[in-house]
Amino acid sequence: MERAKELYLSYCGNHFMMDHDGAGAEYGRYRVSKETEEAWRREYLEQYFAKRRFGRAAVNAYRRAVEFLKSDRSDPEWEEILYEPLRVKHVDDVSVMFMLPISRKLAKKAAERGCYTRQEAKRYLQEMERCTAGILKRAEEGTQVRSEDYVMLEFSDPAYIASYVQDLKRAWAEML
Repeated sequence: MERAKELYLSYCGNHFMMDHDGAGAEYGRYRVSKETEEAWRREYLEQYFAKRRFGRAAVNAYRRAVEFLKSDRSDPEWEEILYEPLRVKHVDDVSVMFMLPISRKLAKKAAERGCYTRQEAKRYLQEMERCTAGILKRAEEGTQVRSEDYVMLEFSDPAYIASYVQDLKRAWAEML
């Protein structure tokens, strides 16, 4: 079962991708019940919230948490994960910028299933504007918070950040 759990977690529970990569047959031999998969998924999400990560590790963990969520919003943590890039205090500005498109992907998936309204998207966009205004201000002042594992100079340039934020806003506005 340890190997089955390893496979399940490495693919974020995505059976299609397991099959695509050739791991589906191996995973199928373990005959893992839906209840066990749900327990593993819940365990991952609990660990996600329990551990603070920084830089790329924070972005990667966030991406995986989003992949584990159901787009039907039946997960109690759905909104908490959606809003995490805007509300998390320990993550640097650059990581937040990388997390925002991932949150949009989650919201878009839910909107396509009729589980995320335009009003909710509008509220998110308003909160995102407040968050990104702070990031842009810090970039203009040269006080931007960035993890040491980011070496890209683009996110040091206030003009680039402003353009990036505008692209994010346009993408979110599509859901309005």
